[in-house]
Amino acid sequence: MINAGYLHPMENRDFLSRWPGLFLSIVLFVVLVLLAGTVLTGCLPARHDSRQLDVLFVAYDQGESNAFLQLEKALQQHQINYRILAFGRASEIFKEHPYRLEALVENQLLLQNDRTRELSSFELEDIIKPIRPGIVYSGMSSVVQAQLLNAFKSKGSYTIAFYDNFDPVADKEYVQPFLNRVIPPDEYHIPSIATRSSFDGQPAFATSVLTVSGTPALEAWDNIYQQTSTDIVRQELNIDKNQPVVVFAGGYDTTYETYLRIFVEAVRAMPSILFLVTSHPKTDGSLERKVVKELAAGNVRVIDKGAHSTTVLSKLSVAVVVHKSSIAAQALYKKKPVLYVAEPEFNNFLTRKQLAFVASSPEQVKSKLLSAIQTDRDSLGLESIGVPDHPSETVAGILQRRLQSSK
Repeated sequence: MINAGYLHPMENRDFLSRWPGLFLSIVLFVVLVLLAGTVLTGCLPARHDSRQLDVLFVAYDQGESNAFLQLEKALQQHQINYRILAFGRASEIFKEHPYRLEALVENQLLLQNDRTRELSSFELEDIIKPIRPGIVYSGMSSVVQAQLLNAFKSKGSYTIAFYDNFDPVADKEYVQPFLNRVIPPDEYHIPSIATRSSFDGQPAFATSVLTVSGTPALEAWDNIYQQTSTDIVRQELNIDKNQPVVVFAGGYDTTYETYLRIFVEAVRAMPSILFLVTSHPKTDGSLERKVVKELAAGNVRVIDKGAHSTTVLSKLSVAVVVHKSSIAAQALYKKKPVLYVAEPEFNNFLTRKQLAFVASSPEQVKSKLLSAIQTDRDSLGLESIGVPDHPSETVAGILQRRLQSSK
């Protein structure tokens, strides 16, 4: 019987002769595995990446997500190391983003539909424990964002809350859950001088630095306008090159359907103009199609989801119509006349500055839209409310200075 642990001298000699090659193969394999892990960690951020981050962005809504996406080029130019946490609508926008950090949350769908929903203490700890951001830069759209700003602030991160709306902060319902839960952050970033006046003198903001940064989302319109050929879009939509076009950006609030109907009813009386209707990102366009069909508006066309964005269509439009959408400010940024179709008492920073019209009946829609189309374009724009030029560069520069001062 041969002992399993015993090797014949000749077999032992053969084994030893093969050993150096085997040893080198094993060493090479281990080195390759370690190198691959290092490369992958550097390119695609792992969930438990404990390296020091410069900036962690926390996104929830569409508006702030658009701003963060636009900001990326400037961050890279400034060599700022950043990652993104995404919840709510933002979890879809950043689903395949290479710099997104995975957050294990029991039910993302509930978070998406309820901005007041909280992370459990376990979920919160699981997210914050492995990362050490120098700055946490968050939108103001949900309780989750307030929880994360509070938690990271307690760990020593510099915290910045980004307000992505031009209206007075007290008037916007969507930010109230955040404001009710947040410990005052170190700094607020605000899109315009006019908007900052709604923060001034308020106790809730008294201990925070108030910085007018602009909103990088506006610059996305510059890029899209540069890339859009109006001739090609007209050809794709089979629109004559001389046909006047007006785009209507859809909404979704409780009063929207009422004013959508008023709009469609009014524009039937303007057959020389083609009206292109887009639906809000949170909807599928079925309401718009139903209303247009019911009112038999032959000069109104509902644009299919994914076909052409409101931004693209606005380039060939002589005016932009909205219910209460933030598209209005973006259109004005590109010097497009704007008409709100909303209740008579509706007002905001644009209407108060007489930069946009408001109509509440079919008769008003027709008369004010025609007036808007005749507006002198040189009188339009956002300069009068104090919106900084080059907001992406402005924000990236601020972040770099804050990081340098903390070292």
